[in-house]
Amino acid sequence: MVLAVNDEPPVDPKNWFHRALVGLHELTRIPSPLLAGILLGVACAAGALWYAATRAFGTDADTRSLPEAGIAAGLCALFLAVDWAWLAALPRWKVSFGPVKPPLVALLPVRLVASLLPLAARAVGLPPTWSALAGALPHLLLSGVIVYATYYEPFRLGVTYIELETPKLARGQRVRLVQLSDLHVERVTRRERALVDAVNALDADHVLLTGDYLNFSYIGEARAIADVRQVLGRLSAREGIYAVRGTHQVDPNALLPVLFDELPVRWLRNEHLTVGHDGHRVTFAGASCTRRRDIDVPAVERALAGAPEDAYTVLLYHTPDLVPEAASGGADLYLAGHTHGGQIRLPWYGALITATDVGKRYEMGRYDVDGLTLYVSRGVGMEGMAAPRARFLCPPEIVCIDVTGI
Repeated sequence: MVLAVNDEPPVDPKNWFHRALVGLHELTRIPSPLLAGILLGVACAAGALWYAATRAFGTDADTRSLPEAGIAAGLCALFLAVDWAWLAALPRWKVSFGPVKPPLVALLPVRLVASLLPLAARAVGLPPTWSALAGALPHLLLSGVIVYATYYEPFRLGVTYIELETPKLARGQRVRLVQLSDLHVERVTRRERALVDAVNALDADHVLLTGDYLNFSYIGEARAIADVRQVLGRLSAREGIYAVRGTHQVDPNALLPVLFDELPVRWLRNEHLTVGHDGHRVTFAGASCTRRRDIDVPAVERALAGAPEDAYTVLLYHTPDLVPEAASGGADLYLAGHTHGGQIRLPWYGALITATDVGKRYEMGRYDVDGLTLYVSRGVGMEGMAAPRARFLCPPEIVCIDVTGI
């Protein structure tokens, strides 16, 4: 199946992540008084579970189980109220612009577990009142993580430097490529302003954009479109700026001409372009992403077909799902994004979710496969709809790749 430029395929029914984001966004419809009642119910559940557990210990301090349970319930209610206030403050502070209620609901079971963790102290004989007051420690730690993940790490924008060598360029010749992926612009914040300054300071020969320009929550909104255009319009490269579409739910074909209109951005639509560099050539091939193999495999093959074999060939495709096809098609470098590096990562485990067909196999960073170099960017922005506007152990990145001839 070949996708015409102006057609849009249906969402793949196997794309559970997309369906989950859309479905969970319905939580924004919960009336605030009802949500407040749910929060109080969770706090009461924390107290009831504490009471039942301490009574089960069967010690001579059982008469103090009820006050302990009250402390546990009160702490849970207090910190849930703080969570609500914090999430509501982020848009007012122009930090992020996501919904409040879905991430707040997601925090309910986490706060409940945090309320019960100090039972371990109770079990080893810590005085009852002290063990209950110790219940504040897990809550404080969790609050620290929330503040860090929503207020600090999303703005820890860094540059990742990669050096590659190729015989397809003259010895010592260098071509600098700068990749940006998953901008997911909601509004221009201090992250986007820093992004433009950092990219332009790199003095790139080519800036390469690998999709997902708007945030999923703001598709088609005039303010968001204007802000994306402001960011893209300020980027500079000595030779050119090339772009591909990301997932079609975020980057519909009808919208990209509006984003790129009159900007110095070349949109590659299942095609390639070869440019000269001091007697040598570099090919940029770009394929549109639909997350459907029956459409995207032919798109990648079409983009790479006919590319000069003596030219260093860079494939731009939004996800890392098509490594075998990129390698067999003659690509030297494959630039992707989409995974956000997981956006939320755990120590020693990494990404919780990558939303790709290959799972954690290519979750972020550099991979060398069958003569092909793949780089999967952590991206710049954050997922939209019901997803929390947070990053943890996964800061945003600009990728700077120096390709040098040997």
